[in-house]
Amino acid sequence: MNTPPKPKNEPHGNNRGYHQREVPGEDGELAHVGPGTACGEYMRRYWQPVAMTSEVGDLPLLVRILGEDLVLFQDGGGCYGLLHRHCSHRGASLEFGIVRERGISCCYHGWHYDVDGRVLETPDEPAGSPIKDEVIHRAYPAREYDGLVFAYLGPPEDMPEFPTLDTYGLA
Repeated sequence: MNTPPKPKNEPHGNNRGYHQREVPGEDGELAHVGPGTACGEYMRRYWQPVAMTSEVGDLPLLVRILGEDLVLFQDGGGCYGLLHRHCSHRGASLEFGIVRERGISCCYHGWHYDVDGRVLETPDEPAGSPIKDEVIHRAYPAREYDGLVFAYLGPPEDMPEFPTLDTYGLA
């Protein structure tokens, strides 16, 4: 008795999946987005959405974008701040910071930062200490539009105008 030949496209039989499971290696130029990488530097040239405004409340929000750990908050004056996660003084996480009328204070020694990274107060420093004017905390411009908070993480001299696209209102 003759058995009919199996069709060539039949998935069973010779188990082709086992022999064809090679996955191409990652493309580092496209897959890596941290600071100093090709794709990361390209993406930093555009305003990026970092959170929904409904996520930003009374407490700072930890945000990871383009390989950086940042803290997003809205101060008492309604301004959004996006600062490097670790305090410039002792490295404590600003994720546990205290949102103030203007800016945010570190929970550890109380260094107070404005939304642009300027040091406003250094309570543990001696009176007249110049350190407040010498340190600038890493910060990025952030703004709210249509329920989202956007940030620009690129070079300040290349910052484009914020794009107001017609697709924002399609929800």
